[in-house]
Amino acid sequence: MRKIENTNVCVIGGAGFIGSHLVNYLITTKNCNVIVLDNLITGQTKNINSNAKFIWYDIRDNENELARILLDHEIEYVFNYAAEPYIPECFERPMHFFDINATSVLRVLNACQMANIKGLLQVSSAEIYGDMTGKIKESDPVEPHSTYGVSKLAADGLVQVRWKEAKVPAIALRQFNCVGERETHEYVIPEIISQLAKSSTVNLGNNSFRDFLYAGDAVEMAVELLEKGEFGEVYNMGSEDGIKIYDLANLIGKLMGHESVQINVDSARVRPWEIWHLQSDNTKLYSVINSKANTTLEAALVKTIEYFYENGNKWNWIK
Repeated sequence: MRKIENTNVCVIGGAGFIGSHLVNYLITTKNCNVIVLDNLITGQTKNINSNAKFIWYDIRDNENELARILLDHEIEYVFNYAAEPYIPECFERPMHFFDINATSVLRVLNACQMANIKGLLQVSSAEIYGDMTGKIKESDPVEPHSTYGVSKLAADGLVQVRWKEAKVPAIALRQFNCVGERETHEYVIPEIISQLAKSSTVNLGNNSFRDFLYAGDAVEMAVELLEKGEFGEVYNMGSEDGIKIYDLANLIGKLMGHESVQINVDSARVRPWEIWHLQSDNTKLYSVINSKANTTLEAALVKTIEYFYENGNKWNWIK
């Protein structure tokens, strides 16, 4: 077992959505010295805890530079939350997505090896799985339905083989969907909230089933996983619950004060090759950690809606 409390930690992508939650948790709960690396394309400096040290960095840059940063700051643990995550954009920019989500992960792994870090948590995605029903285990078949999913599956493979080839101490976290404050992309929940702030009608695409975990719970579980998980392994992480998108829209509408919600199917929002059901089985994860998903979906949505209102009825990417 490793211990992250009171250590020097690097969070790549720490100015973004889940990364900023992680930075706050590491500083306020684990008393860590944290450096945040981010290129600020989607992340924002206002998301960064004032007690963290920020360094502008793009993971597509030379891995020797990253290794130097890690060595200069005596970093012991690294969390890589940097990614190009907004799936609709991958259909037109596949090379860009693969470079950031896969090739650059190898750069991070190489830098961590050069810097002799004690542990790396590489964040992957549930989008590597194909179309199934029920809860999904790590042993279930993988069949990504997008370039994004393929890139994340490649990153998983790199984590596994680099541990076997060179003992690079990394774990792959297959993160299911998250919800919470400081969202950085308009994927479904922010989009629904934005539309319902203007009317009781929402335009949506596929009525798929998704597992949503509160970001604050996700980062607490992620830290414990890096402390206790097995290197070279992959772990699912979700709420183990879920909801269909149209039902989600109705729930958000209720929380925002609408008596009813009118849903229109917008063909432009329909994904060309949908994964209709994503729901995590955390059995493997819970075999090594004690932290659980404690925040209900409704409570997480309330936090997200309140953040939207407090931010002037807009999201951070809207100027």
